Amino acid sequence: MTRTLLLLTALLLAGCATSTTNVSAPAQTAVDPATAVADWEKWRANENSVWSATEFAILKIDDAVYLKDGETAWLTTRTKKPLQYRWQMGLPRSGSHVVITYKGGKATVMHDFKAEDFPVDKAQTVPLGKGIDVRFALTQVDAGVNGLRVMVYNQANPVARGFKRLSHFDYDPAFVAEAEVEPAPSVEPVDFQTSRGWLKRFQRVGLARLTLQGKPVTLGLYSDETDVAKSKRLSMFFLDDLSGHETYGVGRYIDIEVDGLPKTLTIDFNRAYNPNCARSPHYNCPLATDHIPVALRAGEKIPPKHAS
Repeated sequence: MTRTLLLLTALLLAGCATSTTNVSAPAQTAVDPATAVADWEKWRANENSVWSATEFAILKIDDAVYLKDGETAWLTTRTKKPLQYRWQMGLPRSGSHVVITYKGGKATVMHDFKAEDFPVDKAQTVPLGKGIDVRFALTQVDAGVNGLRVMVYNQANPVARGFKRLSHFDYDPAFVAEAEVEPAPSVEPVDFQTSRGWLKRFQRVGLARLTLQGKPVTLGLYSDETDVAKSKRLSMFFLDDLSGHETYGVGRYIDIEVDGLPKTLTIDFNRAYNPNCARSPHYNCPLATDHIPVALRAGEKIPPKHAS
């Protein structure tokens, strides 16, 4: 999933396993090498920026809390420089604190003894001053059940300041493949185990069948939409023969922008990325189960450590 929708994206139960049946090998997409590498470099620069450089970069998050309907949390700080903000469930006993409640499809924020209601059909931001912001949006907290993910961003977060760059394999055109798309007979909800031990539901709208290094591969195609015609992004979640060694053990993701379900897809595995939980403990990432039976040295490598 793209991280802007952050995604978004992402992302895996039995029935999503890689097929071992033979499939015809579609012709590999012809791509101008110089253009392909230049586009990939722009993509890689953007991937790096969303981790540390943008205003709401992933590594600027001090803490996050996930609220189910009717739950409340409040914000506290530790006496350090820079201050580290933490969420506590429930109501504070006393004092002036930031308090947020999710109930009945809306969020109520208490700040400076004033309460304000917010719709949650889009991400909302509450500035607290001095480079601190509370930002919240809907997300799944159980299979098909939305709750509120609330994050506190700290522009002085030392983890973001110390971040250098993501590590990628060199661009390899051999890992760009044309896939035949097999539509699902009907959209199928699939519940994925996640990095937090929860379940997250995606709609499997079809299968992508392709060949990599002479081996047949089948990957599930997932959407947030139950109506295939409304799908604007398809996501794939996969493991490969390097998972847990050279690539991230939870798996990697690829997102492709679409307009409905196409008959074919060009899949560039050089743009495979790690889910946000690879470096940040504040996300809830689906665990991949589809397996690509090759050493897929393309895309993002395993992080050197969980949060660096």
